[in-house]
Amino acid sequence: MNPIHNEPHSIGSELDLFLKHIESLKEVLPITMLALHATGRSARKNLEDFVEKHANTDDSQSPPRLTIPAPHTRKFFKVKSRSENFELANTLIPRSIFVALVSQYDAYLGRLLRSLINSKPELLNPSDKTFTFAEAIAFPSILAIRDHVIEKEIEGFLRLSHLEHFKWMEKRFNVPLTKDLLILPKFIELTERRNLFVHADGLVSSNYISVCKSAGVNLSAEIIEGYQLVVSHPYFEESVSCLQVLGIMLAHVLWRKILPDDRQKADQNLIETAYWLIDKSDYTSAIMLLDFVCTSFKVFHGDWYKSALILNRAQAYKWHGNSAKCLEILKAHDWSALEDSLKLGNSVLTEDWDSSVEIMRRIGSNGVVKSSDYEDWPIFSNFRSTPEFLAAYQEIFGGEFSIKVKGANAEPPIN
Repeated sequence: MNPIHNEPHSIGSELDLFLKHIESLKEVLPITMLALHATGRSARKNLEDFVEKHANTDDSQSPPRLTIPAPHTRKFFKVKSRSENFELANTLIPRSIFVALVSQYDAYLGRLLRSLINSKPELLNPSDKTFTFAEAIAFPSILAIRDHVIEKEIEGFLRLSHLEHFKWMEKRFNVPLTKDLLILPKFIELTERRNLFVHADGLVSSNYISVCKSAGVNLSAEIIEGYQLVVSHPYFEESVSCLQVLGIMLAHVLWRKILPDDRQKADQNLIETAYWLIDKSDYTSAIMLLDFVCTSFKVFHGDWYKSALILNRAQAYKWHGNSAKCLEILKAHDWSALEDSLKLGNSVLTEDWDSSVEIMRRIGSNGVVKSSDYEDWPIFSNFRSTPEFLAAYQEIFGGEFSIKVKGANAEPPIN
């Protein structure tokens, strides 16, 4: 993502940090599991080789009985234990990283509230925190008292359940957060699953079933009390997407509600966040986010920001394989009075190559769309391979189109 130089501890910077933390865990899990599987296979092979070399096998029994000669018993248990440890780790490592995932969301929520309150201290007015005279004079300044109250407010907030977090924020900030929030059931289930991993070895409890059903979670028939939950790779990916999108939604709903004068910064951050999701081919998350934004947010800093978000929504659907929805979104918006960069986005997504080339020429070589943008932006993915684009690019920029790769070990751009 290309951050917009957010101030330290601002809402935008806290959101960017949260997304980086979540993305780091998403990338680490598959790499960790690959290494674990490779080492586990080696440990199993060592056990099999040891048994083949030293054990006596009685096939007349079922299952076959192994007898280890006394001189090799100690070594056998060491080799066997190592193999079993890697089998256990196949279950425990995904669990641990999943728990860390939810922990990062919780930490982010605390930082987000702190940023909001620091930006608008009057949000503390409903606080019922009181001090004796002796306690008050022990603080070096009024600011120190304010910081102490903020910390106590956040500590109390974070002790609530994840569902109670929403109720607290809705009441404190006077804003609806759960109405029509389609990902809420998924969020409640994953946070309840996290609690089971931390406190109950992942064994399903009656409370887990009750909370999930109350939240509208559709539990499979096999999930009954005592069933042991796991973290499969698809489940982990879905959880990452849910937490990312929910974290972005919360930040932007509260940002717009509490700091309406910051709308330009908020809109810019939202555009860049949506672009980041699309650029890394996370179309599912981009669609969830942009569906919510484009149907729920009514006021933007200007038509440019609204139109840029609509373009991102349309292209997320297109690259996800739903060209019909892409066209439906674009046709519902009036592009005629907008600037050429937005008109170009519309024309390339509708694959009107003649219009796209005409707009390219109007923009020229020194316009808002640079040669590097044609090379990098996902929205030009299909356009880049057309003869019309290649000819227009050479005409405008005075050279053949090529993807520039910096350094021998540079990664190719995402198309």
